[in-house]
Amino acid sequence: MAFMQRQWIFLLVFAFIFTGFVILFVPIHKNYVFINNNSDRVTAYIPYVESTFKIKYTHSIHLSEVLESYKTLPDHTLMATELEYEDFNVGMPSNAGEGEEFVEKDGKYFIKNMERKIPEFRLFVGDVDAGLSFLIQERELDLKEELERGTSYTLRVQRLSFFQQLKGVNIYEQ
Repeated sequence: MAFMQRQWIFLLVFAFIFTGFVILFVPIHKNYVFINNNSDRVTAYIPYVESTFKIKYTHSIHLSEVLESYKTLPDHTLMATELEYEDFNVGMPSNAGEGEEFVEKDGKYFIKNMERKIPEFRLFVGDVDAGLSFLIQERELDLKEELERGTSYTLRVQRLSFFQQLKGVNIYEQ
């Protein structure tokens, strides 16, 4: 009888340890993740609360606002869906690609119907006082406040474990 009790206790302890391991170390939660390109570590993340987001920034040369719209596909691929900008200067397109639509409205230029798929993209947080924001669910998250200036990051959609989340900063809750 005592042997059976010890077996049950052992099984319960094992189940408890195994469950704790799964909760801490198995990547479960989908996030928008910023990985520092120098250290290859998760620096910050934004919980995946919806499949669309935008990156808003001030163009470094002509100092006007640019808005890039993205959609996350089920396989975690990012798809650029729209681009909005105010100037045709260096680094900005002068027309739409195949299957896309170029629109001029109220002094702004739009490239619509984009379906440009990318697994991730690099984002450089410049050391200048110009805007850089992540827009999701009608919230504007200032990336210059949360990420280190003068540093390059890779933005991707990735599942993180609870332990990995502890290593980064949840920008959405700041």
